[in-house]
Amino acid sequence: MALKILAASDMVIRSEVASLRVGNVALDACLLEAIVELEAADYRRTLAVINDCVGATESPSFRSVVLDAFSAHLGYEHLTFSLGRHPSLQLELSEPRTRGILPELMARYLDRYAGRDVFAHKFARQLMQEYGQAVLPQLAEMALGNDRCGEFLEDFLPQNDISDKILVWLDTSLPVHGYIGVVATGGRTFDRRDHELLRGLRPTLSYLLRSHLEHQVAPAGIVLSIREHEIARYVADGWPNRLIARELGISEWTVKRHITHVLAKCGVRSRTELAIMWQSGRRGTDAAELL
Repeated sequence: MALKILAASDMVIRSEVASLRVGNVALDACLLEAIVELEAADYRRTLAVINDCVGATESPSFRSVVLDAFSAHLGYEHLTFSLGRHPSLQLELSEPRTRGILPELMARYLDRYAGRDVFAHKFARQLMQEYGQAVLPQLAEMALGNDRCGEFLEDFLPQNDISDKILVWLDTSLPVHGYIGVVATGGRTFDRRDHELLRGLRPTLSYLLRSHLEHQVAPAGIVLSIREHEIARYVADGWPNRLIARELGISEWTVKRHITHVLAKCGVRSRTELAIMWQSGRRGTDAAELL
């Protein structure tokens, strides 16, 4: 029988969790309830992931830090972290960050298969709203008779040796939400332990993502796309185009094009003016401006 964290060790848990803070906000309220039922070893891994993510002070790199932490502490090799709308709406994931997934595979998925993905099906979105996550085996069984999902199940998954996947919804209570995909290959599958680990991390990661998205909100009255928000945040933090392109996996030409659009929308003429406007206008802005 696996060793569980019992009430006798509750004070130790509370002491360790109480030290986790974002600014002046303690995370124990959203974290304790989610992790006390984990096995002892998995509790330690979960806490290590959260420690890394709390330390991600730069908003643009937050999602990359999350994927690095999942890989380092949980052993997951193939990961995605995308942004999208609430799962009650049509699931259209965008701006993916990846670990262990070839860029050409991701490009092919977005170009041809995203709309046929079983995780975009209404049933999957209902599962995410109810349980916070959806899993491939359950969705594949449900979608066997669905022509729209057939090509994804019978073509894309076998071609790329994908045997299992969990998609976790991070509920930010903003117009923009987070979706972490954990992918298994080579016939491997996820079990109850994996589901519990991800469920335990979900409340804190949702809180942290909300904090970083709010940090990325444009000044009042300016409406930018998710990608434009991301690049504007990098520019405001002083990143050069070359490093922005490398971080996002896009060309410098694409970065320059986005910056041109951002400058025009913000009514400024230079990166310096954009940074000044962004920093001064961030306080008191409405998070609903994130699209």
